[in-house]
Parts: sequence; structure tokens; C-alpha cells
Amino acid sequence: MDTYHRILEAAAELFAQHGYEAVTMRDIAKASNIKAPSLYNHFQDKQHLYQTCLQWVFRQHNDQLTSVFNSDTSTESQLKSVIQLSLAKMTEDENFRLLIQRELLQNDKTRLQFLAHEVMYETCQQMEGILKNLAPNADHHFLITTLMGLVMFHVQIGPMREFLPSSDSKHHQLEYLSEGIFKLFIQNFH
Repeated sequence: MDTYHRILEAAAELFAQHGYEAVTMRDIAKASNIKAPSLYNHFQDKQHLYQTCLQWVFRQHNDQLTSVFNSDTSTESQLKSVIQLSLAKMTEDENFRLLIQRELLQNDKTRLQFLAHEVMYETCQQMEGILKNLAPNADHHFLITTLMGLVMFHVQIGPMREFLPSSDSKHHQLEYLSEGIFKLFIQNFH
């Protein structure tokens, strides 16, 4: 792995685990096994590194979603795949999940705007295209944010799920959760 990507990997983990404010450039350099001044050969400052890190972490997921949006499958199949991929990504990639959660909790307007406009915007526009086909007269912004909320909540509640009433092993299976979210979501379109 080259130095640039080693820095991004180390930074993603540190930012996810500790948050933007708590991480220093020295911390990132140490975790990357380079000297702190060397970071500035790749990134002009901490904010630039953080923004690049967010784009890098989200790019893989966004690329997977784009391939779904560009597929020849039905609109409903595309929606189902988006839900499955998003649940899997949120469950399997702790850095991805924690970065989103931290940004929402920190509520820093500038960083949220960057995340929405520079990292998630294109994917949300593509999602809007699916929703326009399924429910042309619906409030697509509301549907997109509702879908995001359903996916994030089901992942976040996972550790507590077994202690809630009527818990069953199927409630921990991504396929079951994905199908349930899809059915709940799609029933409003018919």
C-alpha cells in the first residue's frame, strides 16, 4: 500500500474512533508510520485530509450503488439491492458507520454540508431517480432520508435487539432486515 492510501486508512480509523476534533495530524502520522511533516506532502491541512478521507471511505459504497442504479434490473430490484448493500456496508464497515454517526451527532454545519454535497449528493440523486419511477408524486427527499434512517437505525439497534421483546435470531440476519425494510418501504407505493 502506498503512503497516500496508508495515511487515508489510518486517518479513517482514527477519525471514526475518536472524532475529528480529537485527532491530530501527529496522531495520523504516527498511525501511518511516517513523520508528521510528511503528511503535508499529501494533504495541505487536517480539514483537507478529513474531507479526502470521507470521500475515500464512501467511494467504494457509492461505486457499488452506482452499479445497481445503472443495472438493467427492475426499479423494485434496484431498490432492494440498495437496501441490501447499505445494510451490509453499515454492518461490515465500522469506519463508514462511525463516520456517519459522528457527523450527525457533532452537527457541524460545514462538515455536514460537505458530506451531503461532495460525498453523498450524486448517490442520492440516483436514488431519487428510482423513487421517481416507483412513486412519481411522492416527496422524494422525505423517502430518501426515511430509507437512510431505517437502515442506520436497524444497524445501530443491533446490539440491543436480543434484549427487546420477541427477539429472534432472524432479527440479526441482514437478509431478513433487508427484506423487512424493503416491504415496509414499498407498500406505500402500491
